[in-house]
Amino acid sequence: MEKPRPEQIALGDEMFYLRGKIITGYAQVEFLLADLSVKLNVRFPFKIKDRIKAAKEIAERPGYEKYRGELHDICDHLVDYDELRHFMAHGLVTITTMADAHSLQMRRYDRKDKEHFVQYQLFTDLDKLRNAAIDVAAYSSRAVRLFHTMYLEQDLEK
Repeated sequence: MEKPRPEQIALGDEMFYLRGKIITGYAQVEFLLADLSVKLNVRFPFKIKDRIKAAKEIAERPGYEKYRGELHDICDHLVDYDELRHFMAHGLVTITTMADAHSLQMRRYDRKDKEHFVQYQLFTDLDKLRNAAIDVAAYSSRAVRLFHTMYLEQDLEK
């Protein structure tokens, strides 16, 4: 294996930065959904689908109806980032560079059943990853603002 060139190192550094930004944005929302359930239902939903279900049920409670639309929207859009988050958190990334271009290949495994696994691949580039990171950050910021408002207005930060 030859030593990476400076431009290859720069590509890797930016990819790692964007990977962290995507994972962090998703994790913020993932935590807030669980935290809301822990505070109001006194239970910890482990799976994302259970966190979403719990948050949507909370939005139906008296006093929480004013957050319903935005909370449902936050819940409904978390799954938009689920596949990418899985690749970012659990995948191997390979960077291929050409004279004036590059390609990112991500691979990860998922369990099909108890004894079988499926390997998934995703091909992308830094421009697409940058745009995805911007989208996730905007989505996460919107969720954090909503939860901040809910926590203040409902006195949940105890």
